[in-house]
Amino acid sequence: MKKTTLFLLGILFSLGISAQTPFYFIQLTDPQFGMIDKNASFDKETALMEKAVKQINKLNPGFVVVTGDLVNDGNNADQIKEFKRILATLRKDIPVYLTPGNHDVGQQPTSTSLAGYIDTYGYDCFSFQMNGTCFIGINTQIIWADVKEAEQSQLVWLTKVLENSQKCTHRILFGHHPVFVHSADEADKYDNFPLAKRNDYLNLFNRFNVSDQFAGHLHYNSNGQYGNFRITGSSAVGMQIGKEKSGLRIVKVYPDKVESTYYPLDEVPAIVEL
Repeated sequence: MKKTTLFLLGILFSLGISAQTPFYFIQLTDPQFGMIDKNASFDKETALMEKAVKQINKLNPGFVVVTGDLVNDGNNADQIKEFKRILATLRKDIPVYLTPGNHDVGQQPTSTSLAGYIDTYGYDCFSFQMNGTCFIGINTQIIWADVKEAEQSQLVWLTKVLENSQKCTHRILFGHHPVFVHSADEADKYDNFPLAKRNDYLNLFNRFNVSDQFAGHLHYNSNGQYGNFRITGSSAVGMQIGKEKSGLRIVKVYPDKVESTYYPLDEVPAIVEL
């Protein structure tokens, strides 16, 4: 499906609720089926993801977004099947959106791996509006890996989406990689956008008043800011690398602010108060 079509679908699916109505959504990231046991099994990821879905089903989020590394091996049909099976147990009235990670499309994505991802999940980027807020999901791996044609196509689409989002109260971005982890001038590494491109994207996001990015990839929590653009990295629902426990992030959206909290799966609140 073409990105322009996805954008139009996002507008058509806009709920049209007043921008003054606070709401919340839930971010999951890096379930990465197969990572813990190095692709030998994914039993541990199954237990964690089932627990996350069970917690979400008790709540009433506006939607759920999963920001990449859905599986550990993007060519492993069993890992993909198990991820999709558990995701399908979410309540049917909760919309779900996905962005690809490096393990889903490959460290150096090809036209074949990108097409395979879209065949499997339906899209690799999205946009929609809810309660006066514009939400945008992008494929960050094509930026990190410098897949020129795919990145340029996405950038044209992204710029058009941002141009058409200026009546929104907030513009919130999703992507697997954070633009940067802690500082806009930090060195290139596995975790962030390359410096050669980073400033262009940061300037684009500040130009169009993007307030937040919610990302994954790190397997630990992080925060950064550049101008009015805030970057929140969430730890994994799957395997941990830092000190956090497997969990999810609840993001509250108000007319004048966006707030979020990361919760270990055993500490997710029974009710979210706005």
